[in-house]
Amino acid sequence: MSCKPLGTSSMNSDPAPFELLPWQQAQWLQLVGRRERLSFPHALLLSGPAGVGKRQFAARLAAALVCEQETISAQPCGACRACNLATSGTHPDIQWLEPEEEGKAIRIDAVRALIGRSTLTTQARGSRVFLISPAHAMNRAAANALLKTLEEPTASSTLVLISSEPHRLPATIRSRCQEMVFRPVAPAQAESWLAARVDSEQRGALLSLTGGAPLQVLRAVEENWLEHAEESVAKLVDLKQRKINPMHVVKHWADRPLESVLNDIARACSDLLHLGTGAGQPRLFLPRVRNELQSLANDINLQGLYRFTDELNLLRRQMSHNLNSQMVLEKLVTDWLALTRPGAR
Repeated sequence: MSCKPLGTSSMNSDPAPFELLPWQQAQWLQLVGRRERLSFPHALLLSGPAGVGKRQFAARLAAALVCEQETISAQPCGACRACNLATSGTHPDIQWLEPEEEGKAIRIDAVRALIGRSTLTTQARGSRVFLISPAHAMNRAAANALLKTLEEPTASSTLVLISSEPHRLPATIRSRCQEMVFRPVAPAQAESWLAARVDSEQRGALLSLTGGAPLQVLRAVEENWLEHAEESVAKLVDLKQRKINPMHVVKHWADRPLESVLNDIARACSDLLHLGTGAGQPRLFLPRVRNELQSLANDINLQGLYRFTDELNLLRRQMSHNLNSQMVLEKLVTDWLALTRPGAR
């Protein structure tokens, strides 16, 4: 468990520390009002899709709660000693709890350490703030350990849970938090915010790929998500047409993080289901390869595709379980070949 700086990565286009993103104004004003009325909750759940800035918002809130500025509406001021410590990630009263590795579980020992810290008095003025991100990464034992703290909150401590999959949290946890929902960003607002950050030729395609999540777009640019996703569609087409050795595809995908490959295939399957069911003019994740996707959708067994997608999503939910990447990829390729074999429709 550690205190993290407000900046989320090294990208120059990332939001600045303390920046309130344009689509977060209503939520921020709501919390400022609650603080001014002395009705601020002891536990918050910030929920919504990945990439809309929940972590950025939580970091700003943590800084506000420890800020030395007297006027609540002016916090965080960005100039006081507490704000400077928050920016650098060294404020003693701001603690982040995150998985040791991305995609792994948050375990009970880490939660117990957080609980132990929550009983301590603040080292500076203001509140102690504990942030768990992503909260749905807690395993069952960790979530159960957190429950007592939620039932018997410590004075002057605030707990902030951050999750893009709040349905994975136990109902007992969710019921003891005040939930604040962040919606997908309106396309025009997302486009405007990204205009100075992302090349115009790719901006629309990247917003489609990420489901309209501006901060995910920044990560997608850095990690070449669009190129990889469209390349994955090409591999699915080649496998269906039996133009490529299946083990070559497995080897190619094995060079990338398993989660990224599964996400690519999941997006492609979602687009295939929309195209295969003839659902009007669907908004696709991968509109630039619509023709390739349509050719797949025209000759695929939809019931089989639903089963394939269900199994794929199950694997994505099990990413914290140390899956064997080679075995997972071999099974996916084998299942895809069975789904797309001649006469399978």
